[in-house]
Amino acid sequence: MTIKELEEFRMICQRGSLARASKELFMSPQGLSRVLKNLENELECTLLDRVASGIELTESGQRLYDYANTVLSEYDKLKKEIDMIRASEEGTVELLVAYDILRYLTPDCILEFQKKYPNVTFSYMEYPDRIVEKMLLDKEGNVALSIGPFAGDCFDMKSLKKCSLGLLVYEGHSLAKKREATILDLEGEPLYLENSSFKLNEFIQSRCWNRGFEPDIVFETNGFDLCYKMCRLKRGISVTIDFVHEDMNTEGLVMIPFAEDDMIWEIGLLTLKDRAMESSVEKFYKYIEKYNS
Repeated sequence: MTIKELEEFRMICQRGSLARASKELFMSPQGLSRVLKNLENELECTLLDRVASGIELTESGQRLYDYANTVLSEYDKLKKEIDMIRASEEGTVELLVAYDILRYLTPDCILEFQKKYPNVTFSYMEYPDRIVEKMLLDKEGNVALSIGPFAGDCFDMKSLKKCSLGLLVYEGHSLAKKREATILDLEGEPLYLENSSFKLNEFIQSRCWNRGFEPDIVFETNGFDLCYKMCRLKRGISVTIDFVHEDMNTEGLVMIPFAEDDMIWEIGLLTLKDRAMESSVEKFYKYIEKYNS
């Protein structure tokens, strides 16, 4: 006895006729008659009596009809529950990532999540940190990895790592032998810096202004690679982050940590406060927390 046979038997009972039931089920009356005969053979009883008006349930037939209603109702509930489970296993993660963060987490982090949750539709795009946060606010993604500090009360943020900033100079530079640097060491030095799409730009400039001088920014770029290249060519100095420096070709270069306590770069996992967290995003959130621990 199958679910399909129970559904077909119930339809016969509800329509009061094999002919009417067969039309509803898009079956031939002969095919439906065979289903009925198979059920009667399996249960070793007569389920229907044929009368002038159509069919009439026997006592056994009424018992099977009641049973079919119960089983099919529970089966429908089961399918809905399984659909809910499947939906929780599926869903979408639209990850926005600030440039260079994957130097810290590495692409393995993303690949392992996709392997663990193959039913989750996953996409990610990298942008400068300011653009990442604007896109998350505009709901062009549903979760982000970016660099603090973060705008107002718009985001829920899980801190993943606090990173140290350092002064990047070439070997032989007058600052290269210093054990610690300060913002004042930037004064009068040709500076290569990330552009205004990155928070580091305003972060460094504002600290220079607070100490009473204008930094000599000779070129603003879209990432650290060119900053490292120009320092290596002895064209100037730059500001970098510890995990970025560890991932770069540092031949002929020196990173000097800043002495100031506030020269810290914080990596955070962001979601919108006014947006309910989807189950797929919650999975990613918990996965990153565990991966990072």
